[in-house]
Amino acid sequence: MRRPPAAPAVPVLLVTAMLAAACGGGGSAGPKNTAPVADAPRTSAPAPRKVVIVVDGKKAETMTTGATVQQVLDQAKIALGPHDLVKPAPDRPAGEIIKIMRLLSAPVVQVVKTPAPTIRKNSSSVPPWSEKELRKGRPGIKIIKVAYVKRKGKKVKKVIAQQVKRRPVARIVAVGPKSAGTGSAARLNWAGLAKCESGGNPKSVNPAGYYGLYQFSMATWTSVGGTGKPSDASAGEQTYRAQLLYNKVNGRWQGQWPNCGKYLFS
Repeated sequence: MRRPPAAPAVPVLLVTAMLAAACGGGGSAGPKNTAPVADAPRTSAPAPRKVVIVVDGKKAETMTTGATVQQVLDQAKIALGPHDLVKPAPDRPAGEIIKIMRLLSAPVVQVVKTPAPTIRKNSSSVPPWSEKELRKGRPGIKIIKVAYVKRKGKKVKKVIAQQVKRRPVARIVAVGPKSAGTGSAARLNWAGLAKCESGGNPKSVNPAGYYGLYQFSMATWTSVGGTGKPSDASAGEQTYRAQLLYNKVNGRWQGQWPNCGKYLFS
């Protein structure tokens, strides 16, 4: 039996050309994109700007392109010491002003007490020239940082930062009347009497037992409301109580100041 003749083979080159045409590839099958590639955008350098640098209170202006504080200082050729304080910090963006405090030592933290103030209130219910504590005071507490700095060529200690930990509580004291005016006695020459009795010294002490400007005895001082020694009281209180004494004896000064009393009328 005879075999049927085989189909003629398709040339390999013809198949390749047909596939290339079907896929859009090959020589003149489609137009080529020949447009030039655009260049990448160029970044322009930042324009110089003015920055004020304050070093230990002294101002200086500089033109800079630096973005951070450190870059600005580098361009201005300002070197920082190991302990210098800089605001803003060197790695922060630079604003319009940079402040530098030169320190000669590392800061030290200390806890200090702040004294409580005393508030005095006049009170008619308290005896004259006397005081009564109405509320106790309490000191405050502060946390401070101190360091040595150079000022006017000298090394001095300076508080560079502080924080109030506890505010002080004021002491309140009621104060009795301190008016020296006690009727007609206030118009007399008490300075003249004091000069004769004690040389005008409110701390004067006579070994015989007399004290202060007007040489009170302790018994006489107590009789007009005085406490403690007359020489420990203020000059104002001594004058006040001497005037009380004058009024108490109805002006008979001879029994109180027999040698110097005449100066009350000079």
